[in-house]
Amino acid sequence: MYTIYGVPASSGISAGHARVLTRSADNPALERPWSLDPEAEISFFHRTLRLFSERLRQTANPSLDQQRDLYGATAGYLTSKDNVAAVIEYIRSGDTAAMAARIVYIQGLKRFRFVTSADDPSSTQELRALELLLREFVQALFMRGITITDMPTLTEDTVIVAKALTPAQLLSLDTRFVKGVILEQGRAFGHLATALRELSIPSVFGAVGAGEISNGSQLLIDGNAGCVTVDASFETCEAAIARQGFFNDPTDDDSILPLTVSCSVGASQSRRINSSYTNYGLGLLRSEFLFLSWDHEPEEQEMLERFSAIIRPIRPGFPVTARTFDFAGDKKPMFKLHTDNHGPLRGYGACVSSILLKKQLRALMQADPSKKIRIVFPLVTRLSEALYLKKLASDCHTELENEHKSHSDYELALMIETPAAVLSAEAFAGEFSMFIIGTSSLAEYACAPRPDDSSFTPPLAKLIVTAAKAAHNSGIPIGVAGRFAGRAELMAFFWHIGVSYVSVDCYEIASLRTAVERLDLGSKKPFFDETLCNKVMNIFRGQEISALINNLNA
Repeated sequence: MYTIYGVPASSGISAGHARVLTRSADNPALERPWSLDPEAEISFFHRTLRLFSERLRQTANPSLDQQRDLYGATAGYLTSKDNVAAVIEYIRSGDTAAMAARIVYIQGLKRFRFVTSADDPSSTQELRALELLLREFVQALFMRGITITDMPTLTEDTVIVAKALTPAQLLSLDTRFVKGVILEQGRAFGHLATALRELSIPSVFGAVGAGEISNGSQLLIDGNAGCVTVDASFETCEAAIARQGFFNDPTDDDSILPLTVSCSVGASQSRRINSSYTNYGLGLLRSEFLFLSWDHEPEEQEMLERFSAIIRPIRPGFPVTARTFDFAGDKKPMFKLHTDNHGPLRGYGACVSSILLKKQLRALMQADPSKKIRIVFPLVTRLSEALYLKKLASDCHTELENEHKSHSDYELALMIETPAAVLSAEAFAGEFSMFIIGTSSLAEYACAPRPDDSSFTPPLAKLIVTAAKAAHNSGIPIGVAGRFAGRAELMAFFWHIGVSYVSVDCYEIASLRTAVERLDLGSKKPFFDETLCNKVMNIFRGQEISALINNLNA
């Protein structure tokens, strides 16, 4: 029995037998129960190679001879027929595209010379620069992960062990049997972690040594402490699980809060409806999570059935808010995605076509005709996109009326989750009935190109305040969602910039409502504090924003 440590991604304590989905590069003999599709890997390698090489050639500055030569040499080395053939040979022998590229390009670099003269003092420096570009290409392959064509069928309590996992892969499993997830990589604030928290599945990410765990090992996973006990005895597991406390959210809480606190939903399937959102309202339906594991693009009727099962149980008078599909980043579905090749949605950041989007809008409007639905568009960065999406919704509503199909009234809101959306917020506010600030995505952009920061930073605060001011100037309400929306210590700050709507994961509802009730807010309604806004815009250090938050909570 031994313990490995990582970063807590979702809380709780659980146990089960290990099911290893990926093998460690240091332990190639380790059994892997997934099927690697060599042709899919080769196709992915060719596609990534083409895009990366084109990017090198396009970004090289013709006026800078050294950069042009470096980028040209890198592109030539990557596309060399001998190197490409060697990568394909490794893939056909069982390696992933990333591992094959690492072997051929990085290890093969020892035989490569950037300049013909070995005595040239710049040779070492140039070779190092070339290596960094090659590692960037390998990382592009690696981030995509590995091709898993057959996920295992689970029949018993299981702890999933993998190098990396996407939300779609998780949701393709029977999550009733998933008692924990251990990853060698992963981001504690990413989309996979969000799904795991919603499903109450303990998880530990960045667990060094997880790749050495053998299939069938009894694992005790502590998502609170971020540790995993390997080969734990049955008695040890039973005692640890028995010690954890459970909190039952009261369903008859009729207290009236000065702002709306409701529930974000996505990963929970209809058979596992959580009572939190039926009692407190659907703060934000992350609709893409319902279909990530599907093997085909959902049709209107299929979406209608799924949306109805979620929306109809909500008590009258409570919010019903649904976000349209957002397939960006790691939220790629199992089915093939189509996007618009022309028109206003060409290059749309949510990676969804207008055809699928139109079917979804119609399904949402028909889900429960007795309830007004707020439809939220994500990742809109241009006014042309916003206006087109607004017209698309109007056209869908008109079609349903002409077809004499029962449908609900609707209003349109916008997710503010990119700097581009913040800078265009004044224009957007005149077209939509509400802003909902996506604090998770906005935090990532606020930190770029540095790794994601878990702190509430001055740049993030400024972006939020700027969007809030635009909403205030246009007289529309503003809400917050994402990982910072559940931070009790930020409630006073949100209150003073006019936030009247908060959507959090179901497990955060009770504690956040309690925190809001205990705040001495000094006003019956949220309001936009111009003085506070000016202070935030003149803050540049983390200590200063922390002091401001603490003063608001004093």
